[in-house]
Amino acid sequence: NCKDTIQATLKGNDTMEMTKKCLRQICVENKLYTTPQLNETLYLNFKGFNKIQHLEEYSSLKALYFEGNGLSKIEGLDEQTEIRTLILEANLIETIENLGHMVALDTLNLSKNLVEKIENVQTLKNLRTLILSF
Repeated sequence: NCKDTIQATLKGNDTMEMTKKCLRQICVENKLYTTPQLNETLYLNFKGFNKIQHLEEYSSLKALYFEGNGLSKIEGLDEQTEIRTLILEANLIETIENLGHMVALDTLNLSKNLVEKIENVQTLKNLRTLILSF
């Protein structure tokens, strides 16, 4: 069971791999669609993931919530070209990068991270809100 694995992993203060099976289980628990392409929002807060991966099929995402994980690098979001809201609060991110393809991005929350470097934010023409507070 993905939920039990997540809870056991977090108790041990370790990270967990973000698998397709786990993503589907999270969708079921949050009463989202089990067909990835139909989901416009995905809630992956406090799951113990240290890397964003296996989101290729979630190509219709408009909002991704990934708060309180162990993410150190922004990656694995190449198929999320329609995303408007990206919440990466309370992770370990040092560089704002790999977002240039997100032409619809309106809100980016990177508060409570370790941001030292910002790259290619000027290509985000629709970005209205950028939160970097610590």
